[in-house]
Amino acid sequence: MVGTLALVLVASQASAQALSYTFDSDNEGWRRADFNASTLVLTDIGPATWNSGGFIDGDDFSGWAFHLSPLLSGGYAGATSVSFDHSTQGAGGLFPLLVMTNGTEAIYREEAPAGGGAFVSCNYSLTDPTGWKYGNGSGFRDATQADIDSVLAGLTRIGVSSDIANGADYTRLDNVTVVPEPASMIALGAGLVAMLRRRAVAKSK
Repeated sequence: MVGTLALVLVASQASAQALSYTFDSDNEGWRRADFNASTLVLTDIGPATWNSGGFIDGDDFSGWAFHLSPLLSGGYAGATSVSFDHSTQGAGGLFPLLVMTNGTEAIYREEAPAGGGAFVSCNYSLTDPTGWKYGNGSGFRDATQADIDSVLAGLTRIGVSSDIANGADYTRLDNVTVVPEPASMIALGAGLVAMLRRRAVAKSK
């Protein structure tokens, strides 16, 4: 039983940390992308640049430059929040800063970074649609919780802007996390807990 309990604890801990990028030793599969604001499509244009300081960085490397996650396989409908640390040299206008897409539709957050070069921690709830926008290639509107859940269920990419203002830009990105892990792992943890309960009942008889 101790071994099984340990497995439950490991599964629970993994579910809160599974989608976490710290960039401590490499770019962890992150890419560079060109962002199309009309369709919310993020086009992969090559690997992200890793900095030995423990982050990825980028200049104005495309028409609308974005840092881009590795290809994901969905299953994040149970996620509660997304967070990251973001640094910009210059101040920017109110444009998409964070984009999450399932390939056919996307949710996004518009922000106006203040610049200054220091890392700013960004943390957004995925259980409250306030502040989220939605697009599916045929228009834009405020997102609903159903929109958020739909995108997360099939999540394929996360994009964070590297193109803050007109002209030269320099941004840094670190500590990208989505909590918790995909619903499949949460279900695994719940299943193990249920199994423990059944064993406890059987032993008490």
